[in-house]
Amino acid sequence: MMLSRIAESLFWIGRYVERASDQARVLEVHLDLGAGAGGATGLNFGATLCKAMGAPPDACETYQKVWDTLGLNPDSALSIVSTFANCRESARRCREILSTSTWEAINRAWRTIQFGNLDQMRPPEACRVVRDFSSMIVGTLSDTMPRDQAWYFLAAGRFIERVDMTSRILYATVVAPARPATHHVLLRACGAQQAYVVSRGQEDSLSAAVDFLMRDRLFPRSVVHSLTSAQDSLAALDPTVLRTGFEDDAQRLLGRACATVEYSASQDPMADLGGRTARLLDVCRQATQALTTRYFEGALVPQWNER
Repeated sequence: MMLSRIAESLFWIGRYVERASDQARVLEVHLDLGAGAGGATGLNFGATLCKAMGAPPDACETYQKVWDTLGLNPDSALSIVSTFANCRESARRCREILSTSTWEAINRAWRTIQFGNLDQMRPPEACRVVRDFSSMIVGTLSDTMPRDQAWYFLAAGRFIERVDMTSRILYATVVAPARPATHHVLLRACGAQQAYVVSRGQEDSLSAAVDFLMRDRLFPRSVVHSLTSAQDSLAALDPTVLRTGFEDDAQRLLGRACATVEYSASQDPMADLGGRTARLLDVCRQATQALTTRYFEGALVPQWNER
């Protein structure tokens, strides 16, 4: 059985890399909209995004404060800089199981971001650099890790974080925006525009885009696909097949949430979207706690930034 310290570190590497990539993308889109809106609308737009990401609205009263709180401020637990610092610390704690190329990729990203290189860039350019680093880390992990327990802990973290971030983006972009949302903005913020155009481009509406992001079984960033993949990763960690039920509370929580989203009786994807996204965030929190109780309790207490 894998050491709890290593298992927990890998799980959070997955979450932090996913968080950095998703947050950079949504920041790029929302900061662009906020700058274009200007005035009170721009300020409210930033406050809505901060609220969705877990920051107090008064921390994001201006364009610059949004970028500081969620982007470059190392003293903000929600910033991209802090996320990469936590990712690198997680990698250090499980260094013996990571390939040299993976450690170098994480360390290179951390050094570039931690030491202020992004401060010299415009926010859109800095966000693209962060997404490039995240893709490099994920690609290196995918190419070098055996598909064993280590991989499945990492994958579970990535997919749970993806559900969490998609839910937050839906809230910020559709549920409580400062101005009416468009499906183009939502799809860009979720990295789904090309996939949507290819598969459902004839449906030019916000409700169709929400349905795509919530229930499409083939799109890897949809809520249903991410919940299913997280559940599959946890099942691979515990290959014991029961004839009824699950021993793993996290699998039970994720499976129930997936069925609720996928088999919703409502024909309106927009119905109670705020309530549904809030429940998904709660599922991610509870599933993480269940995994901690089952697999990670023997680890040294780390300073994770669970929101």
